[in-house]
Amino acid sequence: MISDVRIAFAASNGRRRAYLLLFSALLAIAVSAAGGAAASAATLTRGFADDVWFDGTVDGIPQQHWVTKTVATGARLAELEVDWYAVEPKAPTRADNPTNPAGAQFDFSYLDRRVKEFAGSGLQPVFLVTDAPRWAEGKGGTPAEYATGGYRPNARALGDLAEALARRYSGSYPDPARPGAKLPRVRDYQAWAEANMNVHLSPQWTSSHGKLVASGPGIYRGVINAFYEGVKAGNRIDTVVASGVESYGDTPGTGLSRRMPPVTFLEDLFCLNSRLKRLPCPAPARFDVLASDPYDVGGPTDHALSSLDASAPDLGRLTRIAEAGVRSHTVLPTKAKPLWVTEFSYESNPPNHFKTTVSLTTQARWLEQSFYVFAHEGVSTVLWYLVRDQPPPYTINYGSGVYFRNGKPKPSYTAYRFPLVVMPDGQRSQIWGITPVGGTVQVQRRIGGAWRTVARFRRGAGKIFYKDVSNLPKGQYRATVDGQKSLVWTF
Repeated sequence: MISDVRIAFAASNGRRRAYLLLFSALLAIAVSAAGGAAASAATLTRGFADDVWFDGTVDGIPQQHWVTKTVATGARLAELEVDWYAVEPKAPTRADNPTNPAGAQFDFSYLDRRVKEFAGSGLQPVFLVTDAPRWAEGKGGTPAEYATGGYRPNARALGDLAEALARRYSGSYPDPARPGAKLPRVRDYQAWAEANMNVHLSPQWTSSHGKLVASGPGIYRGVINAFYEGVKAGNRIDTVVASGVESYGDTPGTGLSRRMPPVTFLEDLFCLNSRLKRLPCPAPARFDVLASDPYDVGGPTDHALSSLDASAPDLGRLTRIAEAGVRSHTVLPTKAKPLWVTEFSYESNPPNHFKTTVSLTTQARWLEQSFYVFAHEGVSTVLWYLVRDQPPPYTINYGSGVYFRNGKPKPSYTAYRFPLVVMPDGQRSQIWGITPVGGTVQVQRRIGGAWRTVARFRRGAGKIFYKDVSNLPKGQYRATVDGQKSLVWTF
């Protein structure tokens, strides 16, 4: 259940998480039904959600250094939150062109600087556009709803902003700060943060004739369709990512009904009933990529108790709904929707000493275990929340980075860069990992004081290696390639 502390902080910052601890050894059961096809996919694109790259010189470390340290993890994507209220604080006048990237109503200067930080680094920015300015919210909201920038956002105005963004960051738009140069390209645009939470989009439920009616999905359908049209008008080959839905929902009508269950939200958004049959639909939902933010109440192998929720090993529930929407033409374009995890993480102790944190060792294990589960669930891209720990006080800030604040890597850095998972599955075992560099990967088992190779793979940098092995003994395993070593995995 979401805590009051998390709700209060989310209302003012929009992106933070809290977690409960629970560990389970059910991974083989969770993933075996998915088979090896997903796990043996060539790649799992990894990235981060964070603003660390642009904090300036903090604790003696310059911002550009954090770009370099992010690249060192093997990440390829960097999500940048585009706060609508910051880039368009005032409504355009009648004389303004609402889609002109140079319009007087816009201030894209900070985005220009941020995008240019990544040029040539190997990191590709992903824009998450969220948090409406007050002028673009509907009437009738409460002060708390207006404070989060999510009360009935003006879909048409958001579509105009999306077009302006896609045009400005098309790769051919002149850089105002450097005559003759062009601003870098941004290819991926996400429409809103966690749209099934009322701290991001409200109201989720409304009362009609004495009954609660889901309103959040309908509001979001208008938002994402306008956003999709705007992005495609700006650059038709750009990718529109749907809002990453929060994993868990609350009971409607209670004082804690702050989140709509992700299954309920997507079924309503795609005009489907609980049997995934088409219902009357005011308009199909338009997007290119389905997304989830599967923050779990336990470890990455723990299933959600409710069939309406979707933790890490339950993400297939979401893809089945999207597939039904495509078949029913309530989701457009009518083609397969890749699945992205656009935000997730686990906080470590140290630096955070709350009961809701895990040890450095567990954080690392759960990180690479999550990658394994995601791959089996068909995820193609995953973004971890925080490159570097945020500063104290930890009542509001988070220690989920793969680096400590001073830049020292945690064990989770190695887990992120060179994950290895070895799990039993009946009479067989599964070896899975991602190589940080190209070469021959050797998976080894400790026997006495020596390491004995049990499997070899020839892979390029960032590629998945995967194998089913008969009767693999329990014990300690590691992977090596070109002198680099994974963490030791024990089962």
